[in-house]
Amino acid sequence: MKEKMKNDLLLYQKAHENKWNQILHYFAFLFAFLAWIFIFINWWVTLVLAILHYVFSWIGHFYFEKNKPASFRYPLIGFYAGFSCFFLKTFELISGKRILPK
Repeated sequence: MKEKMKNDLLLYQKAHENKWNQILHYFAFLFAFLAWIFIFINWWVTLVLAILHYVFSWIGHFYFEKNKPASFRYPLIGFYAGFSCFFLKTFELISGKRILPK
């Protein structure tokens, strides 16, 4: 399982090599994370956050990366690898330690 997850993260990172795409995806998954929280509070906020998630992600792919989102081809990998990268990147920003594979 650990090796599969590492391979999936590497596949995900390969589709997200542009710095601006990575920044947009970080915020896109922040919006998605908040949307999951707000689903229990206000579904309109959840809807807006979900739309922002896709807008930021797709701008990153189509404008900066010039490729299709990973979730088009591998929806489950796009979901869990995207969230995994988001949480790991957040930990990296807070701790100053590198965790994600290069």
